[in-house]
Amino acid sequence: MEENKQITPVPPAQTNYKTLKAISERKQQLLTGIRADHAQMDTLWKDLTTKHEQPTRGLKMADMLNTSAGIFDGAMLGWKLYRKYYGFLSKFKKKD
Repeated sequence: MEENKQITPVPPAQTNYKTLKAISERKQQLLTGIRADHAQMDTLWKDLTTKHEQPTRGLKMADMLNTSAGIFDGAMLGWKLYRKYYGFLSKFKKKD
């Protein structure tokens, strides 16, 4: 993957368009540039999101550790929020 890919240059626009043909030519130039940029973004996105074909044992362990740390972090956040707001919310419960 190349690091610093440049956006497709589009020639500067005319300030005054005199005919419909000039407008349609400019539209085609812009559309061609947009399509080229879109194709380039698709390629970069696919390069970014492809998974390893055969992960090594170390990558599997790192992935498992990362996932478990995320689960633990979410559980701790849930517990802290529960402890913080349980007393506050219990004040609004109906009492018989």
